[in-house]
Amino acid sequence: MTKMQKIWLWIFIAMFVVPEILFLTIPSSIINYSGKDFLTLSSFFVNSRFFINNPLLFFVTLIVELLGVIGLITLSVKSNKKTISILLTIILLWLSFVLFLGYLSNSINLVL
Repeated sequence: MTKMQKIWLWIFIAMFVVPEILFLTIPSSIINYSGKDFLTLSSFFVNSRFFINNPLLFFVTLIVELLGVIGLITLSVKSNKKTISILLTIILLWLSFVLFLGYLSNSINLVL
């Protein structure tokens, strides 16, 4: 890898890892997969109602993570790392699914 590719690698890793550490998007969404609201994510740093009160921040967080994963997939394909690119593709599909379900649940606005 060239120096520029390594710099972009670290940028894309930070784009994925920092929001993931702060909000635990993937583990919380897997736990909440019971068909409930995907915006109720639990984390060590924020309240479980944080994304319900701020749905725009939820979408911004997921889009930043998606961009980081897409960049990591691109770099892993260029480096011929097939197992890493397959794992990242699975993560990309899951994050896209969570983004879609979060959009649906936010646009329906169920009255409780």
